[in-house]
Amino acid sequence: MGTTEDAVDGAREAAHSHWFERLARLGYVANGVLHLTLGLLAVNVARATGAEAEQSGAIATLAKQPGGVVLIWICTLGALLLGVWCVAQAIFPGGDGNRYRIKQAGIAVVFFAVATTFGRHALGGGKDSSRQSSSASGVLMSSPIGSVALVVAGLVVIGVGGYFVYRGFSRSFQKILRPQENPAMRRIVNVFGTVGYTAKGLVLVAVGLLFIVATFQHDPQDATGLDGALKSIRDQPFGPPALFVVAVGLMAYGVFLFLRSRYDQME
Repeated sequence: MGTTEDAVDGAREAAHSHWFERLARLGYVANGVLHLTLGLLAVNVARATGAEAEQSGAIATLAKQPGGVVLIWICTLGALLLGVWCVAQAIFPGGDGNRYRIKQAGIAVVFFAVATTFGRHALGGGKDSSRQSSSASGVLMSSPIGSVALVVAGLVVIGVGGYFVYRGFSRSFQKILRPQENPAMRRIVNVFGTVGYTAKGLVLVAVGLLFIVATFQHDPQDATGLDGALKSIRDQPFGPPALFVVAVGLMAYGVFLFLRSRYDQME
């Protein structure tokens, strides 16, 4: 009995280890690298160069750069560590109540997905995520239940996007960060957080709307996720300039994630 209790106490201590927390912060760096690259690819989409601005394309672009494969492995490890850290916090919470546990579990799912995306490319098995999304949507659209599920998924993504926009405008993201004593740094965090969260939110809203429209039109080719959303923005009147703004916003969110790796309370 004592051995079991000792094991639990040891696991709890490890979950709140200072070094575990510091290593887990690499996950935000990994996500920041991903969003910076997505922003650069969005610029190419605005220029109609044929680039695809989705996660697999972003990581494939990274892999072609000098030292890119090493960076991808580091990002894989960082995202995986942050996912594991969040699971540990959900099991041995530092906050109060089930709300904290659910929040940490949700963040863990996000970063395990990011780690999986990076990891596939690190192992040479990356796939076109926009084609996978279109193929999966086609299967779901073939049945009434699947179509309803797609519409619900689209509404959920729109809701998440709206929350990102709210968080950007309200600057409520400051609640998850440690106070920045330097006024200049505080302004920098506010600017990149406001612009980044708002841009990411607008992109998510566009993704959700595309899934809903594609479902009603029964056209899975339009349900291609981020790449389809950005190309849809580009094809509107004044689309390329608007897409450049979105691209800058995605890169701003990437920079904010770098800052978050330093200032997140991790509590």
